[in-house]
Amino acid sequence: MLIRPDDEVYRVDAVWLGPQGMTLPWSARYSAYGIWLTLFVSVLLVEAVLPMRVSVPPVWEVVLTILGTYALTGVIDHERPLVSVLHLLRVEMRTPRQPRSTRPVRVTAVKVRSRSHRAATS
Repeated sequence: MLIRPDDEVYRVDAVWLGPQGMTLPWSARYSAYGIWLTLFVSVLLVEAVLPMRVSVPPVWEVVLTILGTYALTGVIDHERPLVSVLHLLRVEMRTPRQPRSTRPVRVTAVKVRSRSHRAATS
């Protein structure tokens, strides 16, 4: 169930729909454009460092960055900005964990008994 906020400020998305009379076919928040550009440049840099071929136009790079932006903007919103998500990841990675004190137990089936006379009497 989706509960809409009562505050009118949060009802309006900060989106750029394009020039007057020529709107874009999608609606995206301003932060999504910055996230997309950052991801796109980082994907191109990774491909430049690794011995990979970059096609012109970079179709797969655009597709990867669009999917990454879609995934990140699903997590990031006005109540949970990017800075708090990065802080959460940093805290989760540095949190001390309990050491694993249990050993894995190896179980083998040596002998299996079956009672054939029970099935016949039922």
